[in-house]
Amino acid sequence: MLLDQQAGAVLAGLPSCLVVQDGQTQVVARAPDAPLAPASTQKLLVGAAALALLGPGFRFDTVVKAPARPHDGAVETLWLVGSGDPLLATSEYGAWLGGQPRTRDMPTTPLGLLADQLAAQGVRTVRAGVHGDDSRYDRLRYLPSWDPRFGAENDVTPLAALTVNGGLTRWDGAAVAAPDPAAYAASELARLLHDRGVDAGGGADEAAPPTAVTIAHLASPPLGDVVAAMLQTSDNLAAELLTRELDRHAGGTGTTAGGTAVVMATAARLGLPAAGLQLIDGSGLDGGNRATCRLLLGALDLSAKPGFEALSRGLAVAGRPGTLVHRWVGTPLAGRLAAKTGWTSTAAGMVGVLPGPHRLRFAFLANGPLPWPAAAGLEDRLIGALAAYAGAG
Repeated sequence: MLLDQQAGAVLAGLPSCLVVQDGQTQVVARAPDAPLAPASTQKLLVGAAALALLGPGFRFDTVVKAPARPHDGAVETLWLVGSGDPLLATSEYGAWLGGQPRTRDMPTTPLGLLADQLAAQGVRTVRAGVHGDDSRYDRLRYLPSWDPRFGAENDVTPLAALTVNGGLTRWDGAAVAAPDPAAYAASELARLLHDRGVDAGGGADEAAPPTAVTIAHLASPPLGDVVAAMLQTSDNLAAELLTRELDRHAGGTGTTAGGTAVVMATAARLGLPAAGLQLIDGSGLDGGNRATCRLLLGALDLSAKPGFEALSRGLAVAGRPGTLVHRWVGTPLAGRLAAKTGWTSTAAGMVGVLPGPHRLRFAFLANGPLPWPAAAGLEDRLIGALAAYAGAG
């Protein structure tokens, strides 16, 4: 049976699209320009826009400010000022990430280095404590159009420019999100300072005054690594913070709506087929997002251009850390199939590469009621058909 017929049998009855390329040859094009809910595959578009506008070498810079330089080992107040870094983490959280199959390769920005800098400057007392400043972005924590279950189940934590440990106060076992991410980050820095012999309380949520001076700063890994990690693990918080940073870069106030407008405009400017594109958020959680298979495959193909390599480097690989760590293990596809995945209860998709005698590039989306077992079964059958065609099965 021809690949097109096999794919049609797998996707029958579902609103769907599929594009398969073998080199420059289009093997399958089923409704390639149909706008469908893309779930997390749309993170490719957010990553492409971030790399295009900010550059792969861009780094988030989290700073500590004070009313004045330390004097006799004391400062009156410290403000931990968020820059939107989604990787800011304590050593405890970093160790936990490293112990999880999905996030084993996840980079972090170690918050403890800020405490080290302050202690090295001779700070021994913070009289009024540490305050958290997340004023860089809009303080809307969850989008009103999101299903409340996303927050309740920690699919995404409260959105804030200052976030530590993925916005979680507890992560081993039943996860617990910080109700005030900035206050939690401040309390964690205060704890780390206390561990270094500094007398500092913390936990207040307060913006630094314009007259405050910077006394320490901490740069994130380069944006190329941030984007690759976001894609590999499908990090919803990272996608949302990158979206808000794009709005700030464009002169906005750090809103989701402003950032999604930038992503859509950038897709068109990059020459991608953006007709039908509609983004409500950055993560792909919102059911109102729309993208096409042709557009998503075009976004992945940008990875062949200088500065966009992170788009392919961030693809999850079957059987390796990332969203495909438990998929196709022990099969010929393990270590070979690479894709950006996406799934919600109403959308499933994959955009990726399947090597073999025929090296296929593909994008597919399917919409409709898709509980995980049904979505996984659909993917198994479709990828199986592609692997057979590619000679990779």
